[in-house]
Amino acid sequence: MPDLVRDQPLIAIDVVPLAFDRVAGLLIGTATRAFDPFAGSEALPGVLLGPSELLVAAASRALDAKAGIRAAEVRHLAQLGAFDGPGRDPRSRAISVAFVAVTGPDAGSATLWTPAASGALDLPFDHDAIIAVAREHVRTRLWSDVPLTRALTGDTFSTAAGSALEAELTGLKPHAGNFHRGLSKHPGLERLDSTAATGGRPATSWRWR
Repeated sequence: MPDLVRDQPLIAIDVVPLAFDRVAGLLIGTATRAFDPFAGSEALPGVLLGPSELLVAAASRALDAKAGIRAAEVRHLAQLGAFDGPGRDPRSRAISVAFVAVTGPDAGSATLWTPAASGALDLPFDHDAIIAVAREHVRTRLWSDVPLTRALTGDTFSTAAGSALEAELTGLKPHAGNFHRGLSKHPGLERLDSTAATGGRPATSWRWR
């Protein structure tokens, strides 16, 4: 009996660019779509997977081609999972393999950075759902996943900046004393000598080992 001809779905690669700014907080990057569907709308940078292309290579291509984020600007790249909602793409059945990419807040020549605190971005496809998964991915790994956390905070950061990042991801402002003790006990961190003063007290900063 001959094999049945199957209508294979497209494989898309979508990337959630994230950055942390000490003033603006957690930022989500999007890019303007050049073609239909949803031409002119902001969306996550994404591409269709090439016939012999690796997933990570396609994610890097999406960042570069759609958002102007060069490979050298990506501090951390991790796969989030697959999204297969039947109506996620109006053109055809498509499965998306999603990634999160952490960069600095100045990365991307064609990237629009929006504060995560602004709420849902009302993006096309199922990109808001992908962003929600990316935020949960980061929330559950903050401080325990050193490469991810270091990519967000930078090589050095203040206690205030670390507290602000945790508060934004968890929705709860950490207790100052407990948070400071937690950073002090973190095996990947060392305390730096304080030089700046805030309210008459020296500001504490930290460096990743």
